[in-house]
Amino acid sequence: MKLTKETAKDLDLLIKDLVSENPKVASVTDMQIHLFSDKPEAYLIAMFHHLNDYKPRLLLPKTNPDPNGFWANDYLPAFYYQGGFTTIFEEKEKEKLEAEERKKLELEKLKYDVKNTKRIYNTYWWTFFFALVGFVYVVIRLITWFFGGSA
Repeated sequence: MKLTKETAKDLDLLIKDLVSENPKVASVTDMQIHLFSDKPEAYLIAMFHHLNDYKPRLLLPKTNPDPNGFWANDYLPAFYYQGGFTTIFEEKEKEKLEAEERKKLELEKLKYDVKNTKRIYNTYWWTFFFALVGFVYVVIRLITWFFGGSA
């Protein structure tokens, strides 16, 4: 199950019920009756498995909870008060936005690099020409110095 904003809200609503004083939910059937009457059973089973597969464990029994009977373990209230799945979703979205921004900046840098490379390519021959003219000038000056100074 992919963690979306809606899924994160639903998971946090389920956790809120599980950590309450009198939880109404202890199975997928209870989830459908009390919390999510408009959601299909396959979605609720996927929510259960998402909670069950999360590390560290959020549900009891620790060995193998199944959709027909599960409870909150001791870590679940702390997980809920730290922000739950909504916080995890927001962190992932923030990372995704940062990655997109980084990619955008890399593309902008690449544009400047290409422009700079074209400028260097276009001015390379000028530099080569001036170096060649300077070399010819120095050779002529050396020849005139050797042969012109003895006369």
